[in-house]
Amino acid sequence: MQADLAQEVAIITGASRGIGQEIAVKFAAANVTVVLAARSEDSLEEVAATIRSQGGVALPVVTDVTQADEVKQLVSTTLKKFGRVDVLVNNAAANYVSSLVRSKDERWKEIFEVNVFGAYLCTKAVLPHMIRAKSGRIINIASVAGKVGVAHNSAYSASKAGLIGFTKAIALEVAKIGITVNAICPWHVATEMLYEAMKARGALFGKTAEEYTAQIVAENPQKRLTTVEEIAALALFLASPEARSINGQALNQCGGAVTAS
Repeated sequence: MQADLAQEVAIITGASRGIGQEIAVKFAAANVTVVLAARSEDSLEEVAATIRSQGGVALPVVTDVTQADEVKQLVSTTLKKFGRVDVLVNNAAANYVSSLVRSKDERWKEIFEVNVFGAYLCTKAVLPHMIRAKSGRIINIASVAGKVGVAHNSAYSASKAGLIGFTKAIALEVAKIGITVNAICPWHVATEMLYEAMKARGALFGKTAEEYTAQIVAENPQKRLTTVEEIAALALFLASPEARSINGQALNQCGGAVTAS
């Protein structure tokens, strides 16, 4: 049954493509007013137009989640326009494929700036409003990579592990108030970002992106990639009242490829 979260307002970062875009579309179909945040204005406008064409309400706000002033403006704009923030989805992310010894320091820092510090800034900005409302849902898009580690992906793995730890810590801070904080941990999801990563990984081992992708599909128990629709469906459930007892969790969504908790 399709959830109906009418009257609720959700901020979704990294909403211009991939998982973030699909979460925005799925939420809007459940009558959530969605505020779309990303750095690409043109892409945000396209996603917003798609949602509006389907009868949804979408507000694109160009935002770099690593910049505190821009994050504050994102939340301020949302409150001025809609008067509330019920859900925050920290989806904005960056990846970096490299062996550790060849890693560039600035690229390593960039991954943490986006994947961890960005989530910190956005969460810090919305929490006061959720605390006053004594209600809220924060959903962080982490990764199985943050639990098991991935060779030649140390920055990404470490940053997602940090995001999982952040999730668990903040969940305990606000549990009594009626706010939940959870993480979704996908593995290989059929997105442009995955293709870019497979192209980079393939280059390290003399394979094409298609060959490397075929290899990870073959290694998955379900013999397929997870879809963005599946990630969005879980995010929507976590945003619903029915998920109020799920808190401080990092939920794998990987087709059984990884069973670590």
